[in-house]
Amino acid sequence: MATSSETKSPPLSRQAVTPGLDLDGLDQVLGIHVGTFNTLLLSRLERQLESFKVTPKQVAILWLVNANPGVKQSDLSRFFKIERPTVHQFVRQLTLNGHLVSEPSKLDRRAGGLWITETGAATLTAAREIIFTDEADLLSPLTTEEQAELYRLIIKVYLSVPGRT
Repeated sequence: MATSSETKSPPLSRQAVTPGLDLDGLDQVLGIHVGTFNTLLLSRLERQLESFKVTPKQVAILWLVNANPGVKQSDLSRFFKIERPTVHQFVRQLTLNGHLVSEPSKLDRRAGGLWITETGAATLTAAREIIFTDEADLLSPLTTEEQAELYRLIIKVYLSVPGRT
C-alpha cells in the first residue's frame, strides 16, 4: 500500500525552466515567484489592452470609479497603496482620453470626485472580458478550490501587513 509521501507529486521548482542555471536558493524567495507571476500577468494583459490605450492599472481605476461614482483620488491611492501623485497621473491620462471626468465636490472645492464616461464604460466592459478570459486561461492548471485558496492566501498576507491603510 502506498503511503501519502509516495503518492505526492514531487515539489515544483523553477529550476526546470533553466536547468543549467544555478539558482542558489533563489527559488525559495517568494518575491521572485510573485514578481515574475505579476510580470507574466501584466505583460499578457498589456498586449491585449493596447488597442484600447489603457493599462491594467488604468482599467482597475475605471472599474473602481464605475462602482463608486464620485470616488476621490485619495481613496484610490489608499486602495492601490501608491502615492497620490501617481494616481493623479493615471487619472489625468484617463481624463485626457475621455474615459473619466473629474468634478469638484460641492462640499469641499479642494476635493474632487471621479465619474466614468460612456467611452470609459465601453472600454471597461471590453477590458473586463479580456481580463476574465486571460485569468481563466492563466489559472487553468489550478482546480477551482486551488484558485480560491490562492486568492485567500494572497488576501490573508495582504491584510496581515501593519499599516496597510
